Amino acid sequence: MGDEELTAEFGVVAEWTADVVDELGPEYAIVAGCRGSGDPALLDWLAQACGVGPETALVDVGAGVGGAAAWVAETYGARAALVEPMEAACRAARRMFGWDAVRARGQALPFGDGQFDVAWCVGVLCTVHEKRALLHEIARVLRPGGSLGMTVLVADPALHSAVPMGNEFPGADEVRDLIAGAGLTLRESTEAPNGTTPTEWVLKADQVDEMLRKQHRKDQAWRDSEEQGRKLSHLLSTRQVTTRLLHATKSVGAPG
Repeated sequence: MGDEELTAEFGVVAEWTADVVDELGPEYAIVAGCRGSGDPALLDWLAQACGVGPETALVDVGAGVGGAAAWVAETYGARAALVEPMEAACRAARRMFGWDAVRARGQALPFGDGQFDVAWCVGVLCTVHEKRALLHEIARVLRPGGSLGMTVLVADPALHSAVPMGNEFPGADEVRDLIAGAGLTLRESTEAPNGTTPTEWVLKADQVDEMLRKQHRKDQAWRDSEEQGRKLSHLLSTRQVTTRLLHATKSVGAPG
C-alpha cells in the first residue's frame, strides 16, 4: 500500500480498534485483531498445513495488530514473533495482547538465517510492491524444511473494476513463480472456504465494526478505510479477486 492507505488502515484505525477492545472487553481482542485478515477456518487451515504446535517457532510477517498470532497462540500454543512496519499497529498489538511487535518491513527482516520453523504472511503480498524481496526474506529466516503459510488475494486475468489504492493483486502464475523463485516448494493451494465463520465470531466482529463506525464515521481515515473495504468486497463478490490459501516448504538442503 501507499503511505496514506497504510496509515489509515494499519495506523489510525489500528489504534481505534484497540480503543474499542478496551471498551468491549478482552474477549473481543482476537476477533477485532483479525479484521480483514482471517477467521478461524482460514487460520486453522494454515496452522494444520504448517504443522503448528506448542514448540513451533513462528514469525508472522505483516502481523497488523496481532490477531492471527494471538489466535494461533490460544489455539495451538505457539508463541509468534510479530513483524509489522506500522508503529501504530505495533502499539495496538501491545495494548490488545501484551506482545511486543518488531517494527520492520517484511523485505528486511531483523532475524538470523533459519531462525523459524514456520512463517505466516496473511493478506500481505498484495500490499507489497517488492514481492520477490519479501518472499526471499521469508525463505531466508525459515529453517530447512520449514513451512510458509500464506493467504493471498489473487487477481483473475479479466480483472477490470477499480482496485483499492495501494494494492497490487498478483495473478496465480505470478504467485507460483514468486514462491519457486524464493527457493520454496508449493505443497498446497486452495481457495479459501466461504460461509464457515462461527456465528459468535461474526456477531463480535459486527459489534466491533458498529462501534468503530459510530465513533469515527465522520473521520476521513475511517471513510477511506470503508471505501477500501467496499472496493475489495466488490472484487471478491464478482470473483475478479479470490482468496487463496497456500502452503510451501523450504528445501531441506537449502541454506539457512
